[in-house]
Amino acid sequence: MRALDVFNDYVAWLRDNVPLAYENLAGPARPRQLAMLERAIGRPLPAEVAAVLSVHNGQIDSAVGDYDHGVPCIPTLVFMSTREIRRTWQLWDSVKDNPATQSLQSSGMVYPAAQGKIKPLYSSPGWIPLWSDPTRPDYIGLDFDPGPAGTPGQIINFGRNEECHHLCAPTYTDLLEFLLAEVTSGAWPATEIVEDDDDRDPLPWFGEPRSSFFNALHDRFEPQRRD
Repeated sequence: MRALDVFNDYVAWLRDNVPLAYENLAGPARPRQLAMLERAIGRPLPAEVAAVLSVHNGQIDSAVGDYDHGVPCIPTLVFMSTREIRRTWQLWDSVKDNPATQSLQSSGMVYPAAQGKIKPLYSSPGWIPLWSDPTRPDYIGLDFDPGPAGTPGQIINFGRNEECHHLCAPTYTDLLEFLLAEVTSGAWPATEIVEDDDDRDPLPWFGEPRSSFFNALHDRFEPQRRD
């Protein structure tokens, strides 16, 4: 399977270049964990996604803080476990049934290059998170509720601060291939987060702390317009 081959190459790169991220990878997801996630979201996972989670079920420590810190296993992003995916999906699924948040649906937007491919919604039960921002509820994930010109299983951005959506990748395999190409290019080295308080030790990180992998995905599929 191409996705698994690419992911294994990525893990090997982590081992050699960002060992703290490599050490933060969780063990394999058990069949029961995958089944629980599929029951919660009401659909089977794509075989490629299930295969990757069956090798590493996300990362061990997703926290970002002074005392309990896990180095991101995706540049600047958390590699979500089956449990985190399930809990996050359930939280966002409740948005559609909550009168206080239903009005948010009209705030969803789509970048020009993704018009017709992604629905202009704030959230959808068909959006399954896979990677998350470590400090805020923003995600890269599967879209099983695409627009009329989209493809089920395409990869999009969504979340509280990602209400304007773009196509991150046409497939999960393509997303992994882009990830591997990005890290092997040298664009996302191991770094540190330096706190403003001089008494705090720097925190290990993966990628430039002021950058985000969200931006790399956006720039790939929706080039910035120049004046």
